[in-house]
Amino acid sequence: MNEVNVKDLSPADIELEYEIQLSEQRDTIWIHASDGSTVGRFGRMGIDLHNTVSEQMQGMPQCRLCTHGKPSSRDWAIFREKALEWWGVSVPSDAFDERLLATA
Repeated sequence: MNEVNVKDLSPADIELEYEIQLSEQRDTIWIHASDGSTVGRFGRMGIDLHNTVSEQMQGMPQCRLCTHGKPSSRDWAIFREKALEWWGVSVPSDAFDERLLATA
């Protein structure tokens, strides 16, 4: 039997799991990775989609897609699309109060 020493594993060797956290007020959504990273946030100040800390330690930048300012319905759609594409996380369409989105 081959034993694997945890010290010999790099962050890329570990399969991460992701979970979604919703605020009770439906004004913020977070996506957390099992390495302790918060890789996604959607709220009143826009989108933050980040690489994991493990990826950053390997030289990747922090931000993958970030915006600043009141989010639009298009931003909400992009956040949900990228969460599914990048991490397999399905964010419910009603997880964010759409009345808080910019209209324009």
